[in-house]
Amino acid sequence: MYELGKDHKLLNYPLHHIIISQIPIVSSNLKVYLLSYFLLSLTLPIYFYRCLIIRFQNVEKINLLGIASIIYILPAFQYSAIWGNTHITGLFFLLTSIYFHLKLDKLNYNVSKYFFWSLMFLALAAYTKQFYVFLFPFILFVYFKNTSLIFFCKILLFCLIIALPGIFFLIKNPILFTGLQANHLDVTNFSSAVLIISSMVFLYTVPIFIQYFLNNFNKDNFVKVFNFKQIILVVFVFLLFNNFFYYNSSVGGGVIYKISNIIFSTNLIFFICSFFGLFLILFYSKNSLSNWLLSLLLLISFSTGIFIFQKYLEPMFWILFFVFFDRRKIEESISKNGWLVILYFSTYYIGLNLYIKF
Repeated sequence: MYELGKDHKLLNYPLHHIIISQIPIVSSNLKVYLLSYFLLSLTLPIYFYRCLIIRFQNVEKINLLGIASIIYILPAFQYSAIWGNTHITGLFFLLTSIYFHLKLDKLNYNVSKYFFWSLMFLALAAYTKQFYVFLFPFILFVYFKNTSLIFFCKILLFCLIIALPGIFFLIKNPILFTGLQANHLDVTNFSSAVLIISSMVFLYTVPIFIQYFLNNFNKDNFVKVFNFKQIILVVFVFLLFNNFFYYNSSVGGGVIYKISNIIFSTNLIFFICSFFGLFLILFYSKNSLSNWLLSLLLLISFSTGIFIFQKYLEPMFWILFFVFFDRRKIEESISKNGWLVILYFSTYYIGLNLYIKF
């Protein structure tokens, strides 16, 4: 039995376990639980595919199916599905929130109930894996832009009400916030964490960007892609953060950081990927304040000064990228040559397994 406020294993909200405990046939038998959860997990990419259909109505469904199916070969999804990890439960809640959000966007934010359903399921996602709370500023900003002030005040009141159980649990169990930090205060710093997240962003977006070039390659488009102002901004941020980089642990850091240091014994490859990761998240951000806010939140929300695991972004970033980032550019990226993304992530998966084996 875990005890609130004392047990360091209580590092997540218990919603997943509460739900499972209400299903006797599942909660009473570990094998039944693992098998049931695994089968349920297999439907997650299908759910994501349904969301993609809502957003990309001009893209062939077979291409969207390929994008959604990538989730099956992502390592974090596989081990979460096999071991009944709460990560999958959080993703189901996140996708449900996204589903209602996409419905809202399609209906020009004219259906009041969808606002509350979207926020409710995002709260449930955060009550499963608390790092999803970083999406609230982005979602609330989008809703603020698309609703009246009176209605937005109602939304804020609703958010306060659904946050009360979480605030109470956090007060009773402060280790939920401080547990890991208590023993690992000097693993990394803010600027280093941003570069690590940027390298992870690069890992997931580079095949999409290459497809964009294959589908739209010409001299004029080349000039538009490598916008001078964007390049200057990326160079400034990268050089600023690069001067303070350190990661004092063999745990975490992401695939590219490990490849760069373990195989090549240098940070050079890591820094190159981090630089282009910053560029790609900026390139695919819509020219809007809300999308820049989302990009910023993705880059800084895991900058806690402790271990940074790629599992936090996998497959969350894959989902958020296709749902919230620049629709036109993504459509131009995935409308043709979908084989490249499949080949890339298949190689990524095989490479990781070979590394673990040998």
